[in-house]
Amino acid sequence: MTKFQLRCLSSKDSVEDNYTLHYSEDALLVTEYANKLSIKINYDSIMKFQDWLPHEGISKNQVGTRTYKAEELGMALGMSNLWVTFHGYWPEKRGLCPTGSFKDMEAVPTLMRLKEKGCKGLICASAGNTARAFSYFCGLDNFPLIVVVGKDHLERLYLPENHPNSSVKLIVLEDGDYYDAKIFAKKIAKNLQSWQMEGGIHNVARRDGIGSLILDAAFTIGKIPMHYFQGIGGGPGPVGVHEMANRLIQAKIFEGPAPRQHVSQNEEHCPIHNAWQAKRPKLIDSDFPENDVEVYSDYLLNKAPAYEVKGGVYDILKQSNGQTYIVSKDDAKSAKSLFESIEGIDIMSPAAVALSSLIQALENGEIKPDDCTVLNISGGGTERMKKDKEIVQITPWKKISKHDDVSFVLQDLQDLESYTE
Repeated sequence: MTKFQLRCLSSKDSVEDNYTLHYSEDALLVTEYANKLSIKINYDSIMKFQDWLPHEGISKNQVGTRTYKAEELGMALGMSNLWVTFHGYWPEKRGLCPTGSFKDMEAVPTLMRLKEKGCKGLICASAGNTARAFSYFCGLDNFPLIVVVGKDHLERLYLPENHPNSSVKLIVLEDGDYYDAKIFAKKIAKNLQSWQMEGGIHNVARRDGIGSLILDAAFTIGKIPMHYFQGIGGGPGPVGVHEMANRLIQAKIFEGPAPRQHVSQNEEHCPIHNAWQAKRPKLIDSDFPENDVEVYSDYLLNKAPAYEVKGGVYDILKQSNGQTYIVSKDDAKSAKSLFESIEGIDIMSPAAVALSSLIQALENGEIKPDDCTVLNISGGGTERMKKDKEIVQITPWKKISKHDDVSFVLQDLQDLESYTE
């Protein structure tokens, strides 16, 4: 009996996994696991939940969630039952995300899945955190990786000094953004046999890896929390958390319901918020700003979020009676300062947006002060890391235009092809 199978949410067909990302264009694939979750107590990482990760083996790479009751922060907010899931570098709490964000929890299961399915290499586009996570772990495992980023995000591509990265090829679009990077990466993928696009929200290893944070939270707290707060760009995090919480309920490990989803965006670019508040299951052009805008957290910018796909953001908001929020620059900065002054560790901008939305929810009565609430600090400790360790930038392999023909890149990939044979 296989450990898991994939199922299409629209057709309900069972689908064999060959690092399969798509079956129906209008629906996500979800994993169905054969075994009830049995926690592997010998592991302090995400691998303790390996029964519900879509790969057979155990990764040696240590990543995971640190869940703790935020008593001082809760006291400052007037909350008695606030919990934090921290993802990042924090030596005092033994933080388990070495690149500083929960993207590490996406990278490790994805890499395991890729290798077990016989893929030769991985291609991904990123605004920074995803690329840094995959560069870190593909470098450790000497697994071929092509990363495409926009010029403005190059500064986020750093690793500890002497960290292996010879298998990583970084392509920088001098005139492109994250959306352009995704388009260019897909062009490369079409021309490289046996290589795979990472897949974003369509990658079940990404969703289940990140969804494991709610497993850590539930087992630490002793129950499934009532509320879950996160800043949102494309949607893999909240969707993965919702799916994993429902697995806990269906397996009768904890009673339901799944947490109410509270997702937040920059006030200048908030397509998910606009559509949800208008009670629309689909995005329309007017949900997006007409021109490029300056925002507090560009990690949350996404021109094609997984809102309307079956199983996507609209569905999980509807199923959980969720809510959306928009956050101003000033409010996000205030939330960041509050957290850092109390907890003593820096946090990244998406986490500040999430905390600001929690404060809004308290003020407008969406949550009660004594409700069991989880705040996802999706990234933190990067500034602390730069003080504690020698950090070096990943050297770009190519700097090109988004308008360049992909053959300009492909002609120089013979070394990668021979490397993976």
